[in-house]
Amino acid sequence: MDRPAFQDMMNRIRQGEFTHLIVWKIDRISRNLLDFAKMYEELKKNNVAFISKNEQFDTSSAMGEAMLKIILVFAELERKLTGERVYSIMLSRAEKGLWNGATVPLGYKWSDEIKFPVIDENEASTVKYIYNLYENNQSTPKTARQLNLEEVKTKRGGKWTAKTVGDILRNPFYIGTYRYNVKTSPNRRWKDEKEWVVIENNHPGIISSEQFKKVNKMLTNNYRGVSIRDQI
Repeated sequence: MDRPAFQDMMNRIRQGEFTHLIVWKIDRISRNLLDFAKMYEELKKNNVAFISKNEQFDTSSAMGEAMLKIILVFAELERKLTGERVYSIMLSRAEKGLWNGATVPLGYKWSDEIKFPVIDENEASTVKYIYNLYENNQSTPKTARQLNLEEVKTKRGGKWTAKTVGDILRNPFYIGTYRYNVKTSPNRRWKDEKEWVVIENNHPGIISSEQFKKVNKMLTNNYRGVSIRDQI
């Protein structure tokens, strides 16, 4: 797909220069079914018929179109089987407590030696400060405003919001718990807890379990409109 002549051909197809693409054999244009399927979708989009001389099919005819669709069915099957294999491997790695390539949280840095995040002392002090700050003011928007006023930076050097503060306060990674497969991709909706991979005491934490539980109870009660004073 990256061959210069191939890309030149596809650019000319996009510009409407051709009505048919003719090959001697399918494997002369692509030996990968997934690449071929992607190319064929673009041909259809540009109203270009595909003809293979050796395999004797022509997508401008009903029989040729049917033959090609059979090939595309197997291409789709290959894609799904590959996805399932990758998913199975990633789950297996997570169950062993191995890192699967997510964003390293604030307070940690990547270690090439152990292939897993380790505590970054400078950032860890920021995480502890955020937990203590929230305990004092019991508000994620107030906490975010104070962090921005004090010019405390996020992991990427940006501004704090109530959501970014809440994400840190809700993240059990800070007490040494590793979670995987908890949200769908790409819409990031929560999955059923039965599908989660959760390993406690997997790595060194930054926050104590007691503080984490206390803060999360406060978050939940604030969401429900229950203040700490109402509980006393």
